[in-house]
Amino acid sequence: MDPLQLAAVLAAANAAPSGGADLAHYQGQVITWDESTGLNSVMINGAPVSNLRVLQSGIGIVYQPGDTVMVEKRMSQWYILGKVAAPGASAANQIGAAVVNTPQATSNVNFGDLATVGPSKTVYIGSTRRALVLANTGVDSTFVTANQYAGGWLTLAVSGASTIGPSGATTPFYATGFIGFEADFIGTFSQTWLVTAADGLNVGLNTFTLKYAAATAGVNATFSGRAIAVIPF
Repeated sequence: MDPLQLAAVLAAANAAPSGGADLAHYQGQVITWDESTGLNSVMINGAPVSNLRVLQSGIGIVYQPGDTVMVEKRMSQWYILGKVAAPGASAANQIGAAVVNTPQATSNVNFGDLATVGPSKTVYIGSTRRALVLANTGVDSTFVTANQYAGGWLTLAVSGASTIGPSGATTPFYATGFIGFEADFIGTFSQTWLVTAADGLNVGLNTFTLKYAAATAGVNATFSGRAIAVIPF
């Protein structure tokens, strides 16, 4: 957008409402949404309306073309109040978290489950098709023979409406770990993943599960205090 045009849009957005004292509510359908600037267009009663003001809430506001939104008209000013979703779909848009405290070990260098799977959390992913995932764990490993590494790795898998996850020793997500060379140790580590449509995240109920691997085949890595939090936005 031309800088002068953008300045005009911003000036109009900051101006006080004018016109009659009418107040009305509508359902509209998003035509366009610029994720960086919030510039938008919405179809309301069969007519496109451009650059509505937007009610700000949550950690990030993103609309997709085709999303149904609640719109308010006050005097001559229009406002997007938020997305409209049916119960059982993305109406909840909840944040989920889970913890497994029991220490459990693996000596497998391929990512997989421990005796207690997870932690895992199921949340509904809406049309934005993105979620922020936070994870942490403690890990300890015993002394190994010369020229060997000990320790463990942590990564993420997604199932349900999406199938994203570790396959063998590889993972589509960055794996974090705590590794020592010829030493006994205990430590903690954490990881953050932004999971999006580009990773294959689909609309619907998705289960996010932590997976684990040992640094050296046959050498136990013991994980404890495992935690995950999933934030759709």
